Amino acid sequence: MTNELVIVGADSGEVIAVSLSGNRKWSYRTKRSVISSPIVDINEGICYVGSSDNFIYCLDADTGYNSWRFRTNGPIIASPVLYKSLVIIGSTDGSLYAINGQSGKEKWKFKSEKPIVAAPIVHRDMLYIGSTDQTLYCLDAESGKELWRFKTGGAITATPYIIGDLLLIGSMDHNLYAIPLVN
Repeated sequence: MTNELVIVGADSGEVIAVSLSGNRKWSYRTKRSVISSPIVDINEGICYVGSSDNFIYCLDADTGYNSWRFRTNGPIIASPVLYKSLVIIGSTDGSLYAINGQSGKEKWKFKSEKPIVAAPIVHRDMLYIGSTDQTLYCLDAESGKELWRFKTGGAITATPYIIGDLLLIGSMDHNLYAIPLVN
């Protein structure tokens, strides 16, 4: 969402921008469904969205013009997150990609053992991402270097959440984990 538009993805593969008055401003068609939620860098006027066609797209938020697209090796279900100049997104190929938001070039890639279907979060320059390999990973957001990991008894399919100094993560093992964050 921008200050003037709501941008959504559709099962048809379309990314649609609608004005606050309800008028369609633009649309862009990917080759497969868009399950992830688009994210807009309001300062740059750029929308980033992942698609089931294995690509993340960089679209001008005002016009829908496609500046670049980046191919992963699997459908993208997870929503992207922004960190400084990076767009960070997980793929069902099991990788988490950090892509330069301006150029569309890969800065780093982190590989888990199974698909990533949830969005990551960034807090104090650390990135937290769950994977269907039953593991929560903590990475340095700038470099992608793994700092630590926490194993659960089931797949992690939801985005982690931070309250105060606690990182909350749900797992398909029917547990909610509260992990203290340490500086």
